[in-house]
Amino acid sequence: MSLLSLVQDAMVLCGFESPSAVYSSSDPTVSQFKTLSQVEGDILSRRYDWRRLKVLDDYTGDGTTTTFSLPTDFDRFVTGFPFFLDESPQLPLEMVTDDRMLALKVAQTNPTRPVWRLFGNSVEFYPAPETTDVIKFEYRSKYWIVEETETTSKARWTADTDVAVIPERLITLGLVWRYKKSKGFEYGEDFRTYELEVTKAGSVDGGRQTIAMRSNFIGDYSNAGLTDPRVTP
Repeated sequence: MSLLSLVQDAMVLCGFESPSAVYSSSDPTVSQFKTLSQVEGDILSRRYDWRRLKVLDDYTGDGTTTTFSLPTDFDRFVTGFPFFLDESPQLPLEMVTDDRMLALKVAQTNPTRPVWRLFGNSVEFYPAPETTDVIKFEYRSKYWIVEETETTSKARWTADTDVAVIPERLITLGLVWRYKKSKGFEYGEDFRTYELEVTKAGSVDGGRQTIAMRSNFIGDYSNAGLTDPRVTP
């Protein structure tokens, strides 16, 4: 499917004729469906950690650099512990609060392994990762749209031939209830169908809902199936 086909299906389901174009159309109704498809895609893409939105990346230390830019398409880290050193994958790097990071710097106390925090659009490590350090991480991309050739990813529709990498049939179902709601029509049954299909698709895809609760204590290794190295057997 594409932007054109998913909007065509949604409009037919809402009782309209199938449009021949969407992105370039000046028809107010078609324009509304185009905007709703962007809204629906944005919300749906963040609802689960969809497989096709997961990206594996890494930072390579040089012994002096402490701040590394987040990827351009970064939305959030995948649920769990984000950073692992290649040389010691059994233990994640610890996230610290801003005040603890500052305290470590002021005291000039170097942890045995780098700790990290988010700082603006960057990740800051302390101390600087060594030249032998390769820090791997997974994140969720905010680019849920690709061009027809699937070579360029992006966050917004720019052509009728654009394709979503999240389930497009769900976007169509979302368009139907969102349009009916915007017009004050009865949309309850359409919404229930949509919710059921989204839940089923998320379960099959293997992603986790972003509202899932987890421990905020970074040292809670048991929740990640890891062994706390500070505990002596």
